[in-house]
Amino acid sequence: MIIGLDLDNTIVCYDAAIEHLASDMESLPPDVPKTKLGVRDYLRAEGREPEWTEFQGKLYGPGMAHAAPFPAALESIAAFQNAGHSTVIISHRSRYPYLGPRYDLHESAREWIGDKLLISGRSLFSPEEVHLNESRDEKIALVDSLKCDVFLDDLKEVLTDEAFPPTTKKLWFSPGSDEKAADTPDEVTLIKHWTDLTWLSSN
Repeated sequence: MIIGLDLDNTIVCYDAAIEHLASDMESLPPDVPKTKLGVRDYLRAEGREPEWTEFQGKLYGPGMAHAAPFPAALESIAAFQNAGHSTVIISHRSRYPYLGPRYDLHESAREWIGDKLLISGRSLFSPEEVHLNESRDEKIALVDSLKCDVFLDDLKEVLTDEAFPPTTKKLWFSPGSDEKAADTPDEVTLIKHWTDLTWLSSN
């Protein structure tokens, strides 16, 4: 089985990185929640949208060093591989930020994968198993061309795109409340935690 995995907000949890970067923002009042929604909503309400765009560029660039894998992600991926399945990362992110310093966001992602996706010192992914695309269309086309049997993504709109291969099982990674279940299309399986994927390592 070929298991395709999105990267940002699927393998990578940015909570700690957002908190770290937000804590360094001198212009951010102390009562603003140091979360993605907290920072975004405050800056937008203040008419500071460009600062939010720059914040995201830093987050997906050098700020990635402060991000961590989601709980049980490493163990789950290792279990897939130990069961004989192939795993590939297929992500889409721009190469450079839209505003601010010209960080290489693809290089930041590859460095994070090399530093963080390790089990007992062993890298879970070779460079050839990591595919970073600049557009959603390219990403979906690669899911198709690599013939992924399943694909895990935090963006429901990727899984429900009309170009998404119909033979690939659609797994929507959406941690949080049970209310998300009502928003899950029939052809999509809701995954709220990496431990919900244990069935993949037994197939």
